[in-house]
Amino acid sequence: MKQNQPQNILIINLKFLGDLIVSTAAIRAIKKKHSSSKITVLVRSQYKDVLAGNQFIDEILAYDFSIKKQKGISRLKSEAEFLKQLRERHFDAVVSLQAGDRFVLWSFLCGAKTRVAPIQNNFGFLLTHKAEVYEDSISYMEYYLKIAQTFGAEPDGMETDFVLDKEYEKLTNDFFAENQISKDDKLVCIHPGAGDLTRKWHLKNYPELVKRISSELNCKVIFTLGPQELKQKSEFEAITSSGAIIHVSSNVHNLAWVVKRANLMIGMDSGARHLAAALKIPTLVLFPEDLVLTWKFYSEEDKHFFITG
Repeated sequence: MKQNQPQNILIINLKFLGDLIVSTAAIRAIKKKHSSSKITVLVRSQYKDVLAGNQFIDEILAYDFSIKKQKGISRLKSEAEFLKQLRERHFDAVVSLQAGDRFVLWSFLCGAKTRVAPIQNNFGFLLTHKAEVYEDSISYMEYYLKIAQTFGAEPDGMETDFVLDKEYEKLTNDFFAENQISKDDKLVCIHPGAGDLTRKWHLKNYPELVKRISSELNCKVIFTLGPQELKQKSEFEAITSSGAIIHVSSNVHNLAWVVKRANLMIGMDSGARHLAAALKIPTLVLFPEDLVLTWKFYSEEDKHFFITG
């Protein structure tokens, strides 16, 4: 892409945990191409800490999706105020890592001279560069990297980035001490959560799995639970009686420190398995067949394994 070097770049990704972590490979490529530029990443407000500490990001902006629940004049005022904040930052380039007319309009109305986004947009005529990528036709790793390439970046691989927040290290160490988990213990972390029911393994299967891991592999087992799993408290009683330790993660960094300690993470197709991959922890993922094309891109050479079905 022939262009003057932009000095102030906005990257948009308002998707969820897994997408944010996977997109760090594209963000890194953009920063390396425009090393002197300021890189700002716009994310959902509830995920504003996921990319904290990333050396390839200079600033993180949060968008509060509750604006979409507002109605009439109230919503228009909120949207206008947000757009005003974008304009005041004087971005000269905007790269949207997802399709969506809203994001194309933001990039145009904020005054950016260079506007890059996937080709699937009704307002694509407002873009200066269209990435010829289509969701669900290639892996999301490749999807994000191709958008970065459209902006002139040169990808340097599929390695993803996550920076541990030291603030949560002591909290995790205290949890391990309370549950008599030593540094010498082999540890398997199981994360049963996923974005929807079709990606989840039924909880009734876990007690037997825990017993076999504990007895045959001589490992301790930790279940890491998020808010959704806490709604099924009664079903976890059988799991704890089988010898598993339950950990309730207060946020992504609390979860990350637990995962970092594990020798293996077993999970579904969820953000947690991308977190483990970024932390270079081996994974074993129970994987729906219809998601193989888009989400199965880590390699067994890097100790990421799949059971598909």
